[in-house]
Amino acid sequence: MTIKHILVSTSVAALLAACSTLTPEEQMAREMSGVSNSSLPPMFVSGYHDGCQSGLSAGGNNAFRFVKDMTKASNAQYKQGWEDGFRVCQSRQVQRNNERNSNYDSFGSPWFPRTGVTIGVQL
Repeated sequence: MTIKHILVSTSVAALLAACSTLTPEEQMAREMSGVSNSSLPPMFVSGYHDGCQSGLSAGGNNAFRFVKDMTKASNAQYKQGWEDGFRVCQSRQVQRNNERNSNYDSFGSPWFPRTGVTIGVQL
């Protein structure tokens, strides 16, 4: 591989990484796109929004925090929306984390891909 190929590869990887970075507002809008534009009850949508924020937080996204409106928690639609939002958004966040981290070795460097080969040392 030539220097030119390495530079092009690195540039493309950097651009893709920059494009995949969303603001919390943009990410929340994407997570809510299938729910907020539907004919679902408003209380369900409110619960889904709060549950989704909580799920993103539980999935490891520090831009979000746990949210649950206790004044609505006894409402069946809010409760169902919250549970659905939490489960879906946490799962998506964990999947994104796994995909992002699968390209890095234990030193956090993409230049040393995992090979599955060990050297017999256990830390």
